[in-house]
Amino acid sequence: MQALTPADLLQLWETGSEQTLIERSLLLLAKALPEQTPASLAMLSIGERDEMLLCLREYLFGTKLKNTAACPKCADIVEWESNSRDMHLQPVPPLPANSVFEFVKEDLSIKYRLPNSTDLLKVIRNANSYIADPNKLLTDCIIDIQHNSEAIQVTNLDAETLQALEVQISNDDPQADIGMMLNCPVCSNEWEAKFDILSYLCTEIDVWATHLLHEIYLLASAFGWAEKDILNMSPQRRTMYVKLIQA
Repeated sequence: MQALTPADLLQLWETGSEQTLIERSLLLLAKALPEQTPASLAMLSIGERDEMLLCLREYLFGTKLKNTAACPKCADIVEWESNSRDMHLQPVPPLPANSVFEFVKEDLSIKYRLPNSTDLLKVIRNANSYIADPNKLLTDCIIDIQHNSEAIQVTNLDAETLQALEVQISNDDPQADIGMMLNCPVCSNEWEAKFDILSYLCTEIDVWATHLLHEIYLLASAFGWAEKDILNMSPQRRTMYVKLIQA
């Protein structure tokens, strides 16, 4: 991955402010991987994309993650720290993404791909059709179906087969579903909380950008420095100048 400067990240934050989280994440990855485009990266499976986002997050902010979750029983806020090194469940994928998988059940063979960002954007933009057909996202990923070496339609698949296929897809793409077992210190309730690197990273960049713009405002007001010169400073130097202003 190519390192992103504060100016790069601030520009990406501004550009993505009106976009979905998925589109924002693809812009980030495309900037860090200049030989790729958001469209090509959208073909990565959800787990592959999230693995690359996890790596990018480590480049930008390190491996320590500060997490919070509300207990579903008593609503108390639970806080804990984790290390992103423990969350890598699959390797960084080769690019471009074009893997085809096979599900076999007796005389039935289903060729399929893994769900990707393009699929999820379709769900967002055509929510009603996916609500009307809960299996649509799954069946969109089916490439070919053979029964006794003869092609059949997806409508011939029963609910049990579709459920088994969904389980296999989940096992093929483990990075897409990261869970953490938590215990509430107030009511002792235990539950599994989901970790979504996409929303975590985008929220983190929002906070970072807001803080950085405040620093730029203070330093530009106090010293008349240009934004580009302030962005070229190290975080430590910017912080020190801000402390001098506020002293």
